[in-house]
Amino acid sequence: MAAIDKALEFLKTSGSINYAATAKKFECDETTLRRRHQGKQRARRDADSLYKSRLSKQQEQDLVTYIRKLSLRGIPPTLSMIRNFAQDIAKIEERTGHTASSSAIATRSIVREKIDKYDILAQNTYNMDEKGFLLGVINRTKRVFDVNAKRQGKLLGASQDGNRSWITFLACICQDMTSLPPFLIYQGKPGQVQDTWLTDFDPEHQSAFFSTSETGWTSHELGKEWLIGVFDRFTKAKARNGRDYRLLITDGHSSHINMDFLDWCDAHRIIVAVFPPHSTHRLQPLDVSLFGPLSTAYTNRLVQWTSKTQGLTGLSKREFWVLFWGALEASFTPENIASGWRRTGLKPFDPDVVLSQVSKNTDDDSDVESGLDDSIALQEPTARELRRLVDHVVKQSSVSSDTGVRKLKRTLESLQAEVELLRHENQGLRETIIREKQRRQRGKALKDYIFDRVDPNSAQVFSPQKIAQARQKKVEMEAQKEEEALQKRTEKALRQKRVEEQKQQ
Repeated sequence: MAAIDKALEFLKTSGSINYAATAKKFECDETTLRRRHQGKQRARRDADSLYKSRLSKQQEQDLVTYIRKLSLRGIPPTLSMIRNFAQDIAKIEERTGHTASSSAIATRSIVREKIDKYDILAQNTYNMDEKGFLLGVINRTKRVFDVNAKRQGKLLGASQDGNRSWITFLACICQDMTSLPPFLIYQGKPGQVQDTWLTDFDPEHQSAFFSTSETGWTSHELGKEWLIGVFDRFTKAKARNGRDYRLLITDGHSSHINMDFLDWCDAHRIIVAVFPPHSTHRLQPLDVSLFGPLSTAYTNRLVQWTSKTQGLTGLSKREFWVLFWGALEASFTPENIASGWRRTGLKPFDPDVVLSQVSKNTDDDSDVESGLDDSIALQEPTARELRRLVDHVVKQSSVSSDTGVRKLKRTLESLQAEVELLRHENQGLRETIIREKQRRQRGKALKDYIFDRVDPNSAQVFSPQKIAQARQKKVEMEAQKEEEALQKRTEKALRQKRVEEQKQQ
């Protein structure tokens, strides 16, 4: 019996539970012991059996070879990536996991007081916070690599693409389970939002606001731009055109909470509830139930993107929007928004819901398997059909024990696995080539097509309408350039024709 199994048996009969002491006694990992005992992690043999029962020995060997190949290239695959590879080979159905809950603690007297005093409705109660994204950086994930390559110093490490550009996301949700359009701040010169960053943005079906700052962080000016251009714009109608009070719950971050910000709120019947520093990760619905799933969904998409491109091209601001928007749609759901308000005791109002979680022990969120289904398996069950066909032929053969027949079976299985893995690689390489061609196209600042600020260095926020106008202006300018070029070519041809006529005379 393994040490971990002995420790689990001991905990079953023990009167009290002490993971640290038990792990030390049986010489096993404390985190693994805790997760196994709490049912959050299966035994390795149980987890492996799902795949081993579906993959032949030859297919397992080919999969291991492929993992070694990726690890040597600096892309050691995550467990979810390996599940995808196994699905591509053996068509294993994805099994959903579970997510761990996080703890929170707060007193809600100040919020309750504001709501009662100003008769604030749920549809006028909001939570605003910000989250940063460092391009190309993947959250901590478990990966599988060739141990011999690790020992020999040949392992390059997980590709992170080297991009360290910062993008800030200003988010805001409402108690009516809706959310405001995202406000994204890219790192760049003020007002220099490039058209190539928004190549995949569809202003007719997607709503978002874009701006830039030198650091990619928020600022006093951008905080005020968000307050007026996004928050007031999308919440005023629900508050009877501003006649009803609105409650905005946020933290005390200096970038968006200053006297100018508060004075504007006071003049427009917006009550600001500022939570104390270093506690908002437990107090705010966004931190408790939205940013975690958003980070997980974004990381899953980034891992898939890195796998598809084979680490041959780095993530740029051009690709960020597609990954971000997909993650936002997957995480900012009415269910998650309602969960955030409920788990912080704000709707329904119940401080005990939060206080009861203070004593709960929580595991590190990065060790929790995501329940999101991120499989990209092909639909054709070629491996199973091939195996059935070979088995049928072998059974019909009178020389089924012949070495040649068994060798043929293993060869076919190996070829099938190789085809599936190559198909997986080629699809990613094709997309990488297309992206690389787009990347080499030089971008142009949207403000060159439309600018409504006197100071060219001031903050400029581009709404979906402005982006559509800039794109239309770009088309018109390019058409005008083409018309001018055509006119020049025509005039040149006429001049050449006149010269030839004069020569003939």
